[in-house]
Amino acid sequence: MKTPVFYLLLLFPLFTFAQTFKAGIAGGVNFTQIDGDNIGGYNKFGANVGFLSEIPFSDRWAVGIELLYTQKGSRAVVTANNLRNFKINMDYAEIPVLVKFHDKKGGFNFAGGFALGRLVRTRYIEDGTDATEAYFNGPNKPKKWDWSIVADISYMITPVWGISLRGAYSLLPVRQDPNSLFRNSGQFHNVLSVRTIFMFSAINKKD
Repeated sequence: MKTPVFYLLLLFPLFTFAQTFKAGIAGGVNFTQIDGDNIGGYNKFGANVGFLSEIPFSDRWAVGIELLYTQKGSRAVVTANNLRNFKINMDYAEIPVLVKFHDKKGGFNFAGGFALGRLVRTRYIEDGTDATEAYFNGPNKPKKWDWSIVADISYMITPVWGISLRGAYSLLPVRQDPNSLFRNSGQFHNVLSVRTIFMFSAINKKD
């Protein structure tokens, strides 16, 4: 059965290259943790890459739609206060939908909205051993979908190039863990992202 992500993948080139749209790509790094795994710190790194599309409806306001591949999860290393050594990988195809405000005088853009992610890959490594099947088993199996709230601030150095800082947090648990001490034994993605933006629709475009 084809998912909504599949159909949006087919439609994405259509709305990205329409004349009324701005289009680009973004790539960067996620710094992630899972609230509810009883380990703190943004210690797990992953990719955040994909396509950007923007529908302006005034000089300052727009709706942004993105199609991303984003790697989330958690990582712990052995320390004096922690004897566990594990890494959780949870990769998603994600579609953020954002309301964007452009400050043309300063080059800053502010955005907020929601994202729907479809889980495409999971992996659990403990002490160098792949224990994915045992960890993501039965009632501990992760949910296929992740709804998250997103806040983003970016700065366009030129009309083509920019950088952005983004935060995202799961609205619902991505899985249950009986050992979790967080929110009714739930686990939630907590992600900070730093990305470079390239708006190819702005190339050779006159102000």
